[in-house]
Amino acid sequence: MLDVIKSAIPSLVKRELYSVKQKTYDQWYKKRLFKKMQIKHTELIEQVKGKQKIRVVFLAIHESVWKVDPVFKKMLEDPFFEPEILICPYTVYGEERMLEDMQQAYNYFISKGYPVRKAREEDGSWVKLSDIKPDIVFFTNPHNLTRKEYYEDAYLNYLSCYVPYHHEVGSFGSSESQYGQSFHAAQWAIFSSHKSSYELFNKTSPSKCVNVFLTGYPGIEELLETKDRGSYRDVWKTNDGRLRVIWAPHHIIEEHGVSQSNFLKYSKKMKDLAKEYKDEIIWSFKPHPILKSKLYLHPEWGVKRTNDYFDFWSSQPYTQLNLDDYVNLFLSSDAMIHDCGSFLAEYLYMKKPVLYNLTDSHKGQFFNEFGLEALNSCNVSTSLEDITVFLKSLKDKEITEKHKLFVDTYLDEFFGYEKPSDRILNIIKENIK
Repeated sequence: MLDVIKSAIPSLVKRELYSVKQKTYDQWYKKRLFKKMQIKHTELIEQVKGKQKIRVVFLAIHESVWKVDPVFKKMLEDPFFEPEILICPYTVYGEERMLEDMQQAYNYFISKGYPVRKAREEDGSWVKLSDIKPDIVFFTNPHNLTRKEYYEDAYLNYLSCYVPYHHEVGSFGSSESQYGQSFHAAQWAIFSSHKSSYELFNKTSPSKCVNVFLTGYPGIEELLETKDRGSYRDVWKTNDGRLRVIWAPHHIIEEHGVSQSNFLKYSKKMKDLAKEYKDEIIWSFKPHPILKSKLYLHPEWGVKRTNDYFDFWSSQPYTQLNLDDYVNLFLSSDAMIHDCGSFLAEYLYMKKPVLYNLTDSHKGQFFNEFGLEALNSCNVSTSLEDITVFLKSLKDKEITEKHKLFVDTYLDEFFGYEKPSDRILNIIKENIK
């Protein structure tokens, strides 16, 4: 009966009712949850005080959004911590994709020599967190993309920490999804990457930053350290003097009337450009890890068209497909064209030319203050003509003064005397001891 009543309510009325619910009941619930979790965290801290080792389980879904590597490494080296990675299922796009993603992430962490296990056992059963007995669970994604026992059950029952999987450049709508979910209210410690993000947490989360710490972004530490050492690995298929340009489209192709990604608009045109410039440029197609799954379900794309498109980029002598870690790709590139979120800030640290593609529905209004500063430090495109102008300018490999200032300002503030990962470990120790 309830389903029948719901189906009879007009969509406009549903949206209004949902908006009222968000502003009233949801806000009351999250404030109540925050207060309840503060009491719970006090009890949990009492249980771990005096322990010689603190067991930390990192809940990972995709290796491409694993932005806590320096935190994990330092915990491995610190006798106070006993860290382990648990590969959790990505349940949004069905079992086949789930198993593929889990195996890919597992292989990635095994290749790094990390202690890791998959949440799914060989017999099809699921690992229970209670059997692992963590003192702390570390989240790498704030969204409900996995099974309940590795999301809600975890953050409601353990000391839980969260490092954002992106550089926090965005601010969509009321910012609830990024800063004000029940997930955020229930965290023991959230490690924010810059002042703009911290202020949005203060404005949006019911905790008012009681559980938020401004540390800087650990996700770029490996990028910066490898760049400083000059020890990166060349991952491009040729080294013949041609320029190396990354094209990295985002996955938000059509959601709630907004397209952050230009993929549908430029997919054919970028292939044409790759062919046109094949004697001057080697191209890397670096799509967001979720884009392929979304294209599989898109009515105009589907599995075959999507696979054929990806095969083009992987098979041409002047193109390559890069789906894994991007540190070496960034460092051995000459430039990037993209419309991604976190890359908006991250690639700037390379001090190489970069072009950001705005869409017809995303003109920058979904960026926070930090994101807008990053955007203003880039070359910006709104058309295919802008892309060709950018490509012709690459011979000089020049960047803007705004670009240089953005990088220097951020690095001075958060990497001057202590690294974000060091701050995170120190905060955890101080709040336990």
